Amino acid sequence: MFSGAGLSAESGIPTFRDSDGLWENHRIEDVASPYGWERDPALVLDFYASRFHAVGAAQPNEAHRSIARLQAKFNVLNITQNIDDLLERSGCRSVVHLHGLLTRRKCEFHREIFADGRFSCDFKTDQDAPAKLGELCPKCGGQLRPDVVWFGEAVSFDFDGLSALVEELCQNDGVFICVGTSAQVTPASHLIPIFAPVRNKYIIDLRTQPTGDYTLLEGPATAMMKKLADELLGE
Repeated sequence: MFSGAGLSAESGIPTFRDSDGLWENHRIEDVASPYGWERDPALVLDFYASRFHAVGAAQPNEAHRSIARLQAKFNVLNITQNIDDLLERSGCRSVVHLHGLLTRRKCEFHREIFADGRFSCDFKTDQDAPAKLGELCPKCGGQLRPDVVWFGEAVSFDFDGLSALVEELCQNDGVFICVGTSAQVTPASHLIPIFAPVRNKYIIDLRTQPTGDYTLLEGPATAMMKKLADELLGE
């Protein structure tokens, strides 16, 4: 399962950017780049604090819940570009966040992630609140920032593991589903073609026109993901 912003849009989570190159009235480079962070970390932290609270107020939608339902019968791996935790809150397991996870923090210097709210045995972060100015790394004193991959930063991903997954899907008549992404932003534009050998491939989106032998379900993620889940589960 590969998902993008369209999966969470119906939960009220804005898509990453509009055609004017702005994200909630901010220039992308000001709030989603190392340059913006170096220039004005307070602005960046305020921006992600707003995003943090918006995600916290949102609820998983029918598309998230449909993906979770598939776990009752199948071994589902979720690879997502989304930085929200709505997949986890819907009950999904095995979620890989390519662009990070908003509820986590990492050090601005060595990028160690606060995966579970605990950096060491005597240091905890408040996972119910966003990162704030002056919240420092106990290892080096660096400012903590949201665990979000910005433009100009590399993602960390196990490409060997992905190749093994594709081989397993091919051998076991597996299914690949791509939902809510244009697949034009890296690493999605490089990752999705790797699944080409998989026999059963579906794409759910409002705009994307797939190349290759995909079955296109054109429509809202909630309706189309439920329809596909019902079909795969024989319901």
